[in-house]
Amino acid sequence: MTLQIERVSKSFDGTSAVLEDTSLTVRDGEFLALLGPSGSGKTTLLNVVSGLTRPESGRLVLDGEDITDLSAGRRRFGMVFQSYALFRHMNVADNIAFGLRVMDRSERPSKAERRERVEELLAMIDMVGFGERYPAQLSGGQRQRVAMARALAIRPRLLLLDEPFSALDAKVRRELRDSVRDLQQRVGVTTILVTHDQAEAFGIADRVAIMREGSIEQIGTPDELRAHPASPFVESFLNAA
Repeated sequence: MTLQIERVSKSFDGTSAVLEDTSLTVRDGEFLALLGPSGSGKTTLLNVVSGLTRPESGRLVLDGEDITDLSAGRRRFGMVFQSYALFRHMNVADNIAFGLRVMDRSERPSKAERRERVEELLAMIDMVGFGERYPAQLSGGQRQRVAMARALAIRPRLLLLDEPFSALDAKVRRELRDSVRDLQQRVGVTTILVTHDQAEAFGIADRVAIMREGSIEQIGTPDELRAHPASPFVESFLNAA
């Protein structure tokens, strides 16, 4: 899925723009990271893409379809939040199957198909046998993997990751970063990651978009950004990490 973000702007409460005339193309199958300091507009841009936030101007086009006015539920995007947002009263299997159960009746898989999909995903995240456990019985890294499986269960058109590793310690973060990248490549889903961690962005993404004050300052591969920073801000930001 190719996503075109065309001249999107957004402000809150009449204050200065959080996003200002922001344009970006996310290529089919790529892993793109949105990187920048706090307040640069990364999460707002992700929320605009997800449908949780409505832009004041501009549009979003997914494979030729204008989705700007499409509700979040109808976009069929998978999303992993910083908190993972797992349902504490549901076991792992039910958490993973949740998105399948609430699909429109015409698209909803049967119970048998849902069970099969859950088992397939448990194997994919190396958690076979964990289906009956509850979130409180899992480590932080295991909860993160369950959140990934739940997002992938609906076979999303796009996968959105909002600081998904930030609550984990450095060692687990590095391990999960690699496993998430491997999972994304196996599934082949176009993915956008929001992070403030340069090592994380450069270690996982095909391309990185560096944001500043609601705009894309520069986009490129990690090697391109290191070798040819396009502005004093980008050079300073990368050197400060």
